Amino acid sequence: MLNILVLLLVIWVAYLIIKQYNPPAVLIIAGLLLFSLAYFINGTPIINQDTNSTNLFIFDLWLLFDQVTNNRLAKLGLTLVSIAGVATYMNKIGASASFIKATSKTIDKISNPYVLLYATLVVVFIMYIFITGATSLSLMLMGTLYPILRNAGISNKTACATIVIPTAWEYGPGQINAVLGAKVINVDIIDFVIYHQTPIQIAVLITIPLVNILWQKYLDKKENYVIAENKGKYLHEINPSEKVDAPKYYALFPLIPLVLLIAFSPLFTNKYNVSIPVAMMVTISICIIIESLHYKSFKTALDNFSAWIDGTGKIFATVIILMVSAEFFAKGLEQVGAINTLITYAEYFENQPYLIAIAFSLLILLIAFITGSGNAPVLAFVSLVPTLSAKFNLNPLIILVPILLAAGVGRTFSPVAGVIITIAGIANLNTIDLVKRTCLPVIASLIIAIVISVIRYS
Repeated sequence: MLNILVLLLVIWVAYLIIKQYNPPAVLIIAGLLLFSLAYFINGTPIINQDTNSTNLFIFDLWLLFDQVTNNRLAKLGLTLVSIAGVATYMNKIGASASFIKATSKTIDKISNPYVLLYATLVVVFIMYIFITGATSLSLMLMGTLYPILRNAGISNKTACATIVIPTAWEYGPGQINAVLGAKVINVDIIDFVIYHQTPIQIAVLITIPLVNILWQKYLDKKENYVIAENKGKYLHEINPSEKVDAPKYYALFPLIPLVLLIAFSPLFTNKYNVSIPVAMMVTISICIIIESLHYKSFKTALDNFSAWIDGTGKIFATVIILMVSAEFFAKGLEQVGAINTLITYAEYFENQPYLIAIAFSLLILLIAFITGSGNAPVLAFVSLVPTLSAKFNLNPLIILVPILLAAGVGRTFSPVAGVIITIAGIANLNTIDLVKRTCLPVIASLIIAIVISVIRYS
């Protein structure tokens, strides 16, 4: 009976999210209901009665939410907010735009539209290593790559999907999911990227651009869209509200954090160790000095620093509250026994590691789809990986590597994801139309990750 109620509740949550109800509010309410089910049906206390309980059911529910929030904020520290702050700061001073313009010149020379699609997917992926905000990167590309793709005759749906798809692949030491994954199995982040992410990413970059071309071509044909007939018709510029003409050398600024993280990693030295927040703040310091020299005004450089503050504030107001609410929902699923039920069913796959990888990848995929966040499900469940791998006597990487990709994949075809909502709005598309274009290529990339992980780590 309880399992049926939980399943119905999850379906209800998915329905409300698809209908564009406020995601954090829906997830918090669902979490409260899950903890209530566990309390009234299983008799599971909300809070440990001997320590922190308020001795009143309704108060305990919100006390637990308070604990989840404080715990998450303490663990995040400056890591996530510093990344968001730097991304916003780079936008403000024009460094991100300079970087994109510098890497976009080659694409502009490609005449074949399908070669252009292939190149775009690869180039956007490379940019995403350095500019780690999916929404901010995609937004900037709508003002640079999007007009090029449209002028080549490519449909607005295909162009938007091709820009968004690479943001499913959170690759590199600057990605929070990669950092969390490496930390939970006690592997250095650079080693994790090089030895465990790179082989899969190479396979994805070889195959998925082709899948994307075939999928977009098929859907365009269904809609009677012909590239040749539309070539040259849609060239236009999307001007940012505040245009910044930055020097060309500003294109190097987004590379600074990656250079710092790699140069001072165990790959090259054991004497120094640079964390992501440190790399981000050192980057900001360097940029402020150069900005002061460029404008010959220390005041102007510090005024631009306000963008860093704005970026950290936005990430708290949107992504982090979504993460907290998603983690609260996930803990409710765990409290009511849903996770243990899944693990129990997974025991039937004990001698079939590929089924275990698939089961937990689908779980992460579903949560990412419901929440619209690629980070929330990883934050909620990545700590379970060592326990699960020990229970099933598996290499933890057989579970970890696919679920990290599953989180990005689920977000990239979620109609409530910030990147989907933003890009669809700019291109005057329905979010459902856009996720139809992204779903097959990103799901195919997850299948590749599962297959390679099972082969490598079984």
